[in-house]
Amino acid sequence: MKTYTVYYAMEPNFGYGPKPELASLFITHKKVKRLEAHDLGEVFYTMQGEIWSPNGEARPLIRSLGLHHTSMSVGDVILDDEDHIYYLVEPVGFSELRA
Repeated sequence: MKTYTVYYAMEPNFGYGPKPELASLFITHKKVKRLEAHDLGEVFYTMQGEIWSPNGEARPLIRSLGLHHTSMSVGDVILDDEDHIYYLVEPVGFSELRA
């Protein structure tokens, strides 16, 4: 298992706008959670609202961060903590974010 950090987009564009840039990631995205998973797909699955917040447990956290979505979606970012690689959630799969 690896450790990942999840960042949600403050203003998600769901793939219809410019991709986030690493230089401004901490302005455009908010850290939501660290978790252990086998791979990026498992992180995506785990971060669906019905899995990690089936009874609305995450609502207070999401609101406190100024976010508007509980489920991970296109435009959100996953950091592989061990390899220090940032991945963008794409409409299909993931792409590496580079400086």
